[in-house]
Amino acid sequence: MSLMLTMPAIAETGFPHGLSVGLGASVLGGINVSAGFYNSNYESYWLRRLGARIDFATTDPLKSAIDSAIDSYMRDGRDVGDGVKIDEGTLDAWHTSVLVDYYPFAGAWRMSAGYAWGMATLDAAIFGEIERAPAQRFYFYLAGDHYYYNGNNFNGAATIDWNYHGPYFGTGFDFDIGCRFGLFLDMGVILTNRPATFSLDIPQEQLYVYNTLTATWSPVSIPQLDADIARATRKANDKLSDFRIYPMVKLGFLYRF
Repeated sequence: MSLMLTMPAIAETGFPHGLSVGLGASVLGGINVSAGFYNSNYESYWLRRLGARIDFATTDPLKSAIDSAIDSYMRDGRDVGDGVKIDEGTLDAWHTSVLVDYYPFAGAWRMSAGYAWGMATLDAAIFGEIERAPAQRFYFYLAGDHYYYNGNNFNGAATIDWNYHGPYFGTGFDFDIGCRFGLFLDMGVILTNRPATFSLDIPQEQLYVYNTLTATWSPVSIPQLDADIARATRKANDKLSDFRIYPMVKLGFLYRF
């Protein structure tokens, strides 16, 4: 007669099985890290279909590479009209999101909803130069007024800031590739009531404006320049106000404990 003692099996459905960490890249967000929980082995219909995640992304680790790519795209400047070009763009961005995932078939495909907030800032240098311009002047229009710079060139700066937050809706996949490793893909949008804002900085030095009443050129006054900049930025911001959707696409690796 023999006696066998057996230890109770550890349930695969218990905590912490299903914990995961992820590392990937986010379009317009940079390096993305995440932590979540999802376990398809639960007996409950809803528990084996629901998961939760929190993630964070930032462009800081890739800043030099992103700025170099923008500079390469700009090359000698991109013409935006009236002889004005943009150059030397830089991008800074980050975002955080808290999500609930629903796996309809307890498989790889999921639908996600939650809340996200973040910031994206795009800075660009503005410059212009016209060869053989009369009297070595650079002419351009701003808010309907005619300006010129002495010296045949000018330099300024433009910035687009988007500080956003709002509900997130998306879809995605978690593909198992073995040894607890997997691939993840996220595609979604943030619905926000805070559109991007545009700002413009134009130096006043050596700047002249055309007076249509006297048909003469005279040094620009700061109030007049500020008023024209305000009109130009207001027009740009009116157009930007139509965009209230911030897209998100993420791809990377995950490890599930």
